[in-house]
Amino acid sequence: MTSEDGNLVIFGAGRRFGDQTDGTGSDLSLVLVFHDSDYANRDFGIDSEQAANSGLDETDLDGGFRSIGINYTFRYFVTEKWQVFGEALYEHYSSDVRDSPIVRSDYEAEVGFGVLYVH
Repeated sequence: MTSEDGNLVIFGAGRRFGDQTDGTGSDLSLVLVFHDSDYANRDFGIDSEQAANSGLDETDLDGGFRSIGINYTFRYFVTEKWQVFGEALYEHYSSDVRDSPIVRSDYEAEVGFGVLYVH
C-alpha cells in the first residue's frame, strides 16, 4: 500500500477450511508486514513537537520489518440474506516498534463479531 504517509507491504499465506463456494467457512492466515520509515514514524514515531508536548522521548524509526501476525476468520450464512462472522487477529511487533514509547505492549490483539446483510 502506497500513500502520502509512506509505504506498507504485506505478505500473507493462508488456508481455507471447507469446500463451500458461498463465502461461508473459515480461514487461517499468516502475515508478514514491512513498512518504510515514513509509515513507521506515522504510526509509532514521536517528532520534536510531539515530544515537547507529551514529555515522551523523541523517536525516529527506520523502515523494515514491522510485525508477524496470524488471523482467523469465520463466516456463516444464517439465512440466504443474513451472514454472521467472527475474526481474531494477533500481531507481534518487531523490536524496533516495541522500542517506541507509545507502544504499550509487544503485540496487538483484536477480536471482532458482526452481522452482514447480503443484498
